[in-house]
Amino acid sequence: MGVCCTHSNEKFENLIAPQLIKEDIKYDQFALKIQKHYKGYKARKLYHKMKIKTEESPVVHHPKPEIAQKLSQTPTDYALTVQKALYKLGPFRYNDFINSDDPNKKSTNFQFTEEDKKLPFLEPHRLIDGAIYIGQWKNGMKWGKGKQIWPDGSVYEGFWQNNKACGIGRLIHQNGDVYIGDWLDDQCHGFGVYTHNDGTIYKGNWVEDKQEGDGTEEYPDGTIYKGQFLNSMKHGQGECFYSNKNYYQGEFQYNFIHGQGKFVWSDGKEYEGAWENNQMHGYGEFRWPDGRSYRGDYKHDLKDGEGEFIIDENTRYKGSWKSGKQHGDGVLVVKDFARPGVWCEGIRIQWKDKF
Repeated sequence: MGVCCTHSNEKFENLIAPQLIKEDIKYDQFALKIQKHYKGYKARKLYHKMKIKTEESPVVHHPKPEIAQKLSQTPTDYALTVQKALYKLGPFRYNDFINSDDPNKKSTNFQFTEEDKKLPFLEPHRLIDGAIYIGQWKNGMKWGKGKQIWPDGSVYEGFWQNNKACGIGRLIHQNGDVYIGDWLDDQCHGFGVYTHNDGTIYKGNWVEDKQEGDGTEEYPDGTIYKGQFLNSMKHGQGECFYSNKNYYQGEFQYNFIHGQGKFVWSDGKEYEGAWENNQMHGYGEFRWPDGRSYRGDYKHDLKDGEGEFIIDENTRYKGSWKSGKQHGDGVLVVKDFARPGVWCEGIRIQWKDKF
C-alpha cells in the first residue's frame, strides 16, 4: 500500500515549498477537469458514430453505386395502357392494407413493422437492369414501401423485402393486365386478384406465380367458374355458371370437365355421370324434360355400350348401343311385354323370339 502505511508514525519534513504544493494541486484539479471533459467528448462522439449506423439514419441504407445510380427526377412517361390503368385504379394506398381487418388484404408473407417505418425513403435510383426504384431501403436493399418502373413501362408499387416484392403490392403490366395481392420473392403468392386486359378476372389463391387452390374466375361473356385451380388451370372440384344459362358441378382436370359431374342445360336436360375431356364418357344417366331417360355407357358424348333407354312409362329399350344408336342385341319392353331382337344402327332387323 506504499511508504505511508509501513511508517505511519514517522514524521517527514516538507521538501517542497507550500506555495508550490498549492499550485500543483490546482494544476492537478485543472488536468482532471480537462480529462473529464475530453472523456465526455469521446463518449458523445462514439455515441454519435454509432447512431449514424442505426436504422434511423439513411446513410448506411443507401445502395452501392455499382448497384443503383441516383436520379434527379422520377420518370412519368408510362405506356398508354399503364396510364389508363393508373387513372382507373388511382394511387396505391398502403394504409388500406396495413390497417385492414380483411384477411384477403393482409399479407401472409411480410409484416410491415415499426422498425420498417423508420427506414429512409430515398430519391429515385436506376438499377443495373434498367428499372427505376423509388422508396425505402435497408442495408442497401429495397425494403418496405416502394415503387419500381421497368424499362417496358410495367409498374409495381407495394411492399419489398430483401430486394424482392414481398407483401401486398400492385403490378400493372405493360399490356394493361393488373395484379393486386400478396407477393413472396417477386412472385404472386397468397391471395390476389388478377385482371386481364380482355376483362377476365381471377380472384383467389396463388402459389409461386400460378393460380393454385381455391379461386373464382369471371369471363367477359358472363361465365363464372368457382372452384379449385392447379398450375393456373381449373383442376379439382368446381362449378361453372355459363353465360348461356347452362350449369356444371363436379370434377375438372387441366381446364376440362373430367371425372364425375352433373351438367344441366338451360332447356332442362340433365346428365350426371362420368366425363372425359368435356365429353360424356363412361357410365352416366341422361334425363330429358319430357320424362325420357337413359342409363348406361357413353363414349365421346354418344350412347355406346350397354344401356337402358326409357321412352315413357310403358316403353323402354335395354341392350347394346353404338355411336348413339341401338346396335346389337337388345330387348324392347312395351307394357311389360318383352321381345328380344337384333338392331343395326338404330333399326331393328329381326326378332329373336318365335312370334
